[in-house]
Amino acid sequence: MTFFVNVSLSNHREEAIVTFEHALVEMDEVINGHVISGTYDYLLEVVSRDLPHYEAFMRQLQTLAMVKDINTNVAIRAVKQGAALKI
Repeated sequence: MTFFVNVSLSNHREEAIVTFEHALVEMDEVINGHVISGTYDYLLEVVSRDLPHYEAFMRQLQTLAMVKDINTNVAIRAVKQGAALKI
């Protein structure tokens, strides 16, 4: 299962950012992570074998002190994926 997870941090101090990003790197479920503009600070692409596994991942994410808000969207199916970039 693929999930797109928006995350807001409670503060943007260097220590909080570094700690959060290091934690993301260590989470095997996170296959892509981006700093974004707008309402949220990060957009994560998360892959999980099932909903209980995703719930366990969410609990791990929620334990990070700097995490303020999490919003999850589940992918129903891929319409376009892995297209070659024409440069």
